[in-house]
Amino acid sequence: MFKDHPKGLIVLFFTEMWERFGFYIMIAIFVFYMQENFKWDTATATNIYGIFLAGVYFTPVLGGWIADNLLGYGRTIKLGAIVFVIGYATLAIPTGTPLTLYLGLAIVCIGNGLFKANISVLVGNLYAHSQGTLKDAGFNIFYMGINIGSFYAPMVAKGIREFMMQNFNVTMAQGYNAAFAVAAFGMIISFVIFSAFRKYYEDADYRAKVKQDAVRDVVLTKKQEKEKIIALLTIFFIVIFFWMAFHQNGAALSLFARDYTDRMVSGFTSLLFDIFGLHAILAILLGGGAALTSKGSTKKLWIGLLFVVLGIFVIILKLNVFGGTTLAAPEQFKSFNPMFIVLLTPVIVSWFAFVRKAGKEISSPAKIGIGMFITGIAYIIMIIAAQGLPGVYSLGGEESSTTVAPYWLISTYFTLTVAELHLSPMGLSFVSKVAPPKIKGLMMGCWFGATAIGNYFAGFIGRFYQNWELWQFFLLVVITSWISASLVLVFLKKLKIATQ
Repeated sequence: MFKDHPKGLIVLFFTEMWERFGFYIMIAIFVFYMQENFKWDTATATNIYGIFLAGVYFTPVLGGWIADNLLGYGRTIKLGAIVFVIGYATLAIPTGTPLTLYLGLAIVCIGNGLFKANISVLVGNLYAHSQGTLKDAGFNIFYMGINIGSFYAPMVAKGIREFMMQNFNVTMAQGYNAAFAVAAFGMIISFVIFSAFRKYYEDADYRAKVKQDAVRDVVLTKKQEKEKIIALLTIFFIVIFFWMAFHQNGAALSLFARDYTDRMVSGFTSLLFDIFGLHAILAILLGGGAALTSKGSTKKLWIGLLFVVLGIFVIILKLNVFGGTTLAAPEQFKSFNPMFIVLLTPVIVSWFAFVRKAGKEISSPAKIGIGMFITGIAYIIMIIAAQGLPGVYSLGGEESSTTVAPYWLISTYFTLTVAELHLSPMGLSFVSKVAPPKIKGLMMGCWFGATAIGNYFAGFIGRFYQNWELWQFFLLVVITSWISASLVLVFLKKLKIATQ
């Protein structure tokens, strides 16, 4: 997977993997924690969720400026990791007052601001300007690291909560506090990896304002800089609506999992919500993929077949010896998106390579537009799933007596993942290619600033989820996604020129 890529990519891959592991533990339980600990209603909890996500992704604008002008990227990232740990530790303190919660959230926002954009700048700096296609692939691989951490986070959040409740007689809210402590531990591992293996990415840790690198950067005229900044601002505006849709995974989609989904699962479906069963399925899929693509490599073929056999054995054992019915936790649904990222990244990267070899390479802006269109399709699935279900306003704080199969949500997450792989890593790569060298950190921060606005809207429209019919809410997301896809089409020519 890392063949032909700089060794520094491996270090940044695992640094980001552990950082996201901690962050997505928090995201998996955040809304549930607020409702459980403070007894807040859906509108209040989702609005705070949106404000927090806006803060998390807006602070990278400042963090990027600090790295560009003061500390450099590596030192800013290390400082962010330390602040992250303090923030998670604050959230791990059981509290009856929202003040401690708000303090912890503010510290996490600052830590993310210092960390998030700048590590993406380092990934881009690993590659020469002429390696645009390889840089796209590098960001896809880096993005896979993000989602391996994200995949395990909800499982760990659920496991820690249940372990604390069963063995230490704590409340559910206190079980969530323990999960926040595990998030801090993940961030410590991230810091250690980043610090210990600096030599592999050291060449990429430079500031264009201090050191010119003719291989990695292109000298621009003032007119060219202006054109590129306009192109970036256009993309930033468009992706706001993707993040508004995508981050319903922590708001509307999580609440739909809890209130409208049949979570009492059995048979094959139970494997999807069992850590051993899920890994057995992954072993079969990944092992089978390795065997099919072995291309004469006997070693790869046999290793792939071994994983397939082990996966089948575990599934048979699970269904026939440890079978039965399992109650899936709502936060477990969040594991499907990162799992699909890991499975689909090689497929999407291969698809892009196939199209390129056929002489019809898809530009980064076009991939973003395709991603926006597919996002709309994902929420059409939710419109269909919502037919006949009562509105949230009629539930009185209880779960719906009418529920749907979990495969509706799983299908939505699958489709959103395909959209995300066309959009998010390509957006990071686009910013890295187009941003004027002296303001790389700031422009990468602005990408996350656009994400921040989208995240705020994700929480803001939660009031509509509570007060409208379900299908009306999901239709709103479809419409905004497709309007954004249309805007990409309108500006596509200018956006493509900016990458040259």
